[in-house]
Amino acid sequence: MVVGFLLHSIRHGAFKCRIEHCHPFRKPTDGFQKRKKYRQKLTALWMNSIADDLDLLTDWWFAYRMYAAHGIDLNGGMYARATLALVVFSVMGTISYLAELYQAVFKYPESFQWLSLFTILLEDVPQILLSLVLSGTFEQDLTTLEPLAAFNISTSVYSALMKVSGELFVNHCYCCKFEPAGEDDEEV
Repeated sequence: MVVGFLLHSIRHGAFKCRIEHCHPFRKPTDGFQKRKKYRQKLTALWMNSIADDLDLLTDWWFAYRMYAAHGIDLNGGMYARATLALVVFSVMGTISYLAELYQAVFKYPESFQWLSLFTILLEDVPQILLSLVLSGTFEQDLTTLEPLAAFNISTSVYSALMKVSGELFVNHCYCCKFEPAGEDDEEV
């Protein structure tokens, strides 16, 4: 979704910047907190965009390579059926990618509350499991994982972690409370 980040930036004006002063360590004079909060939102959008782009590309790249190696056949062996499932979950990933793109560009700052969970459960987790199955990891040991399968697994895990840490943790988990250190607290 680097595409999504760029379209978001064009639509919502993130590229409308001006240089206030030339000293890099001095805080800006006007609207610092507002600008800082907006930059934090853009940073989260950028990190999620990178994760989504890499995940989508590696999902389809891995699906193509497995199709070339095993084909797709409902009546074929386990690998041919697993490749079909891989393609189905790659389509689900593409649908969630397009929904995230729509959310970043047209629905910002609102969001689909269900989208992160949908993407994790119906795209990332199945991709990880199918990558392990199709690379033959369960038939051998874990040290013989194919490099493309390892890359696909790592991008799926990275994408899922970005969604959990960003959307779910920040917006829905209020279990922690920040308390500044008092005078009585010992320094370690």
